Amino acid sequence: MNVIEAFNREHNTVHSENGLDILFIRNYEAVRISALISYDVIILEYHDPSGAGDLLNKIRAASYEDVYLIPCFLLKLDAQVDPLHLALADGIVERVSIASHHSIVERIISVKNDYKAIKTDFVGRQVVLKLIRFLHSRDIRLKPVPSSNTLMGYSFPFLDANSHLHDYQENIEILKVSVDRGFLSPHFEDVVHLCSNCGSGFINYREVCPKCGTRKHFSEYSIHHFVCGYVGPESDFFQDKKLVCPKCNRQLRHIGVDYDKPSRISECENGHVFQEPEIETYCFNCGDTNKLESIIDYEINTYELTATGVSMALSGITKEESNIEEIDGVVSFSVFKTLLKVEAERRKLTKGSVSVSYISFLFTPKTIKAHLDSYDQFTHQIAALVRNLLQPTEVLTLANDDTFLVMSPEADMKETKKRLQELSSKLKSVLQKQFETTDNDRILVDSFEMEDKESVGILEQINEHINIL
Repeated sequence: MNVIEAFNREHNTVHSENGLDILFIRNYEAVRISALISYDVIILEYHDPSGAGDLLNKIRAASYEDVYLIPCFLLKLDAQVDPLHLALADGIVERVSIASHHSIVERIISVKNDYKAIKTDFVGRQVVLKLIRFLHSRDIRLKPVPSSNTLMGYSFPFLDANSHLHDYQENIEILKVSVDRGFLSPHFEDVVHLCSNCGSGFINYREVCPKCGTRKHFSEYSIHHFVCGYVGPESDFFQDKKLVCPKCNRQLRHIGVDYDKPSRISECENGHVFQEPEIETYCFNCGDTNKLESIIDYEINTYELTATGVSMALSGITKEESNIEEIDGVVSFSVFKTLLKVEAERRKLTKGSVSVSYISFLFTPKTIKAHLDSYDQFTHQIAALVRNLLQPTEVLTLANDDTFLVMSPEADMKETKKRLQELSSKLKSVLQKQFETTDNDRILVDSFEMEDKESVGILEQINEHINIL
């Protein structure tokens, strides 16, 4: 089988089982994500949990269905499998074989082939369609995974792999819209308490003086002596390690018989006495201090595909044909890669320079929510703005929902990067005026020079910074 070299043969091997090509991966770093399209199944040796997790995230974040839907299994050694990694995999194997998981592999491959026959015209962010097809291909629910590494305390690993900088607030909006549009049905699991300023669940609950707000105070029980009726702080009763009433000098021996403790009394460092302290919250993530009433109660759910969601996975939503290539000077990603190969060949002959840059838009959940139902139109409008600000000889393509690639022939990489950074500032200003985006919306720009004369090399280099493949 002639395939793209995707592995170091000293560490990674290809096995055949029931007519399927299984890539067994020991060396994670030697894997080229785009080349995984050549295999039917992947088995990762789980000798390095962190490395395995990174590779799983890259696979599920890929743009190609043949990659992000590929069946992945973990060959468990001695290490305990991280639940976050297990949520991205399709199971655990004890040896390099899928015999124990043949039915799920068969289903995934069959459904993937069904998707290939569909030219979907899905409206909205493509990550929604990716999520729906991931769940449908495996006939599973989207389950929250408890995690101390996430601000919310729960993670949805597939969405985290596909979100900008693991922005869980973006995930919240994606799930909400998916429910609102009838693709997913929520089933209650838990409630988390989140900071009203940043949405983090990493919160400290503080008892403070209701008069001055200080956190430094001393609390003790009050004692009620039944015989004489005296009530005072517990410290007033201590005499030589015994409890003696300061009013009548009788010794208190048995709680419930001689006395009781009806309440606690607190005194702060400023001399204020009170019974009930106020509760304030301190967010470890953003540093915001607020009252307990400000805390947001957010419902954590498991999500199940509805009949509408299944229909979406298999057929998409029909709409009028509208392609990014309709904008003058913008080409499809496949055409872009072809032109990049041509430039690589030209560079071999002329020794000229070629730069490839990415312009990635990191929109806040608020901005995404405002345009989610017509995201393709929003993207087209941004593409037109970007194209108008580029030089005539530059080639522009949309690599994914939010990332554009620019090929700049005969251009110095450092000068190109500086010019595109200036361009991003203009873009941000225009977007704020035309689409009411916010100051928190970001535009990332970086440029790379084609050094190895191989077009695929520079795309892999960019992919290390931001997932495009």
